[in-house]
Amino acid sequence: MKGLTPKEIKAELDNVHSTSAPAFATVYNWVNEFKCGRTSTCDAPRSGRPIEAATPEIIDKVHDIVLTDQRVKVRELVEATGISHNTVISILHEQLNMKKLLVKWVPRLLTVDHKRDRVTTSKQCLEMFQHYPDEFLRRLITVDEAWIHSENSSSPKEAYFERLDKPYYSDGLTKLENRWIKYIELKGDYVEK
Repeated sequence: MKGLTPKEIKAELDNVHSTSAPAFATVYNWVNEFKCGRTSTCDAPRSGRPIEAATPEIIDKVHDIVLTDQRVKVRELVEATGISHNTVISILHEQLNMKKLLVKWVPRLLTVDHKRDRVTTSKQCLEMFQHYPDEFLRRLITVDEAWIHSENSSSPKEAYFERLDKPYYSDGLTKLENRWIKYIELKGDYVEK
């Protein structure tokens, strides 16, 4: 303490820290604590619940549960981990960068690699779909080989789709094509709502 009075210590702190210096009452309490034998500036242990219950183990446990079931409720996470509702929310939003979207927990931000992979895959799918639609459908659509074979068709897949009206599957393919285009235009930063 250099043998200074609380007023002198406060004046030095004001010179160094100006507006962020502690109040005189705080300085006075510190001086009294050190006069009574305190030797450390660290907080003394206190009773009660720790301020931060988000340990790496708890964060990993919450993350594993969410990856297993993206529709998990915060209440269920509270029960599974034994931590408070607010701490679970904090872990989901601040530690794991997730948000609730259409009842699912999803990463709030896609990484650059995720976005690049989305764009690359979308370009490949869109190119194949536009230039080789039959090959695209052959690779994409899988059916049970036990289906009834048609005499006019060479495969059960073809027989199945020949029996369907065109709007049955063309609307879905159009939506899929539009999604790929959006992924490409937005450089992978697109979430279907």
